[in-house]
Amino acid sequence: MVPTIREHRAERPPSPALGAAGRLRARWRQVTARPDSGAATAELAIAMPLLLLMVMFVIQAGVFMHATHVAQSAATRAANTAAGYDSSAAAGRDAGGQTLAAIGNGVLKDPSVSVTRTATEVRVEIVGQAATVVPGVRWTVRATVVRPTERFVPHAADGSVP
Repeated sequence: MVPTIREHRAERPPSPALGAAGRLRARWRQVTARPDSGAATAELAIAMPLLLLMVMFVIQAGVFMHATHVAQSAATRAANTAAGYDSSAAAGRDAGGQTLAAIGNGVLKDPSVSVTRTATEVRVEIVGQAATVVPGVRWTVRATVVRPTERFVPHAADGSVP
């Protein structure tokens, strides 16, 4: 392909005899011959941090969901233990703590286990922070399980349940 006159002039280096104004005109011709030169670099410099931030937020959401499942699992185990016949709230708290230590020490930060046992039900609540992937983002994880306690109910003398 044969270059046009404009392209041919743009590729020619400026002559030293032109002076400052002539060199400036020659440089301007070179620059205007390829007006989008360097545009890809500028676009990449703007778009890449935004793309990386979006990827990091997707990963942060995955970590949050995993931490929620860990907290829910620990709360379920604590409630099942505390609701057992002749069990206590302290036994449920210990079971929840052991579960968190076994499966959640990396993804769930600063967890607290709260177990309340009454005569008819057990309530377990686990609160913690999901591990941080995006700096400055702190998402609170909360899992609550309520279930009835196991208790002995004697039959009446005639065999009916009261």
